Amino acid sequence: SFWLKVFSWAQKSAPLTLLSIIMSLRRVFDVQPLRRCGLRAVSTWACTSSLASQQRTAGEARSFGSTAQATSQPKKPAVPLNKLMPRDGSRNDLKILPPDPDFLRLSVHNMAQLSRMEVANLALMLNTYGAAVLVPETEDKDGLGAYKTLDHLFGTVVGHDQQNEHGVVEINPAKPTSINTANPQNAHLPHTDDAYTESPSAFCTLHCRQAAPSGGGESVLVSGAELLASLSNEELRTLMQPGMVSMGRRPANDGSWMKVSSIPMFWVDKDSGWLQVRWRCNDGCVSDVAAEAQLSYAQMDAVARGEAQQLIVALKPGEILIVDNRAIAHGRREYLSNEPRIMWRKNYVGDGALAPELRKGMCAAYSSMFEGLHSMFDPDPLADDASYGVPARSPVMA
Repeated sequence: SFWLKVFSWAQKSAPLTLLSIIMSLRRVFDVQPLRRCGLRAVSTWACTSSLASQQRTAGEARSFGSTAQATSQPKKPAVPLNKLMPRDGSRNDLKILPPDPDFLRLSVHNMAQLSRMEVANLALMLNTYGAAVLVPETEDKDGLGAYKTLDHLFGTVVGHDQQNEHGVVEINPAKPTSINTANPQNAHLPHTDDAYTESPSAFCTLHCRQAAPSGGGESVLVSGAELLASLSNEELRTLMQPGMVSMGRRPANDGSWMKVSSIPMFWVDKDSGWLQVRWRCNDGCVSDVAAEAQLSYAQMDAVARGEAQQLIVALKPGEILIVDNRAIAHGRREYLSNEPRIMWRKNYVGDGALAPELRKGMCAAYSSMFEGLHSMFDPDPLADDASYGVPARSPVMA
């Protein structure tokens, strides 16, 4: 009867939740070998429902879109974020790239019509790594069939002044769209797309149509978490203010500053509570860095350029690289100037059919490591449409 009373009391005062069960299992089973084998997604999937619950709780307790309330407590010393952000797979709310690019590859039967399982696996990889490569088993001759799927999954298309009637921008040194695509002998340094706009796209897609014959021109990926880990919490606080780093778009024809944006480099999505990043290496398209941000920006620039933090992905014709544009920076290696290399770029807001299953950004900001940090930036997804003078947004396909 004693144990019956204990059990009855425990049920009333401390009911088990899915999260507590999972965390208990994780203490028994080491998940880090799974991470090293490219299977960290298993634990991520298991924690999905508990993560959503925590986000709802955090959203009720804290408003990320407003200035933190002043307190009378003394200022705490700066804390290096690398000590609070283990990139070994032990955190399920932190997107980091795998050690092997093959872990990003997802074989699909028909790019124009993914199965339910293929779509579920794609969402799992984007939530775990922040990137995925669709590898088609059947050939799509004109390459346009894939966009029926991408438009449906990722929703509204983000416009570009060089897009065609399909919303696609061709990246081709024979017809360069920017100073960085004009010279293939120079590496295109890691960046997030649309960093010169007021509301960068959530997802970037790169469709390989022709790879450089020499094998050069491979895609380069860098986790935003690696950039974040080079900062302290006080440096992050500074970079969450507007005007710290100004980034622009410079067309290849004259190199002029066509458009410049000075929105925060980091901000918290008010709906999900996830931290977002906007990044560009100092590649000729950064117009200004505020004095108080120069040291921290230089630290991040060194990380992004370092081969130790880069994942090299060699795309084959027909393959599509999909990147969470607010969690992962991308670029390309150099290749011979007389070589053909063609990529199709099409970016999305992320409000398509897959939106309920995806978490945009690097990590959950409800963690205590972001205590007291805030951003006043609230992106307007339609802010840049009028500036292009083109029908920048296409409706979500049914």
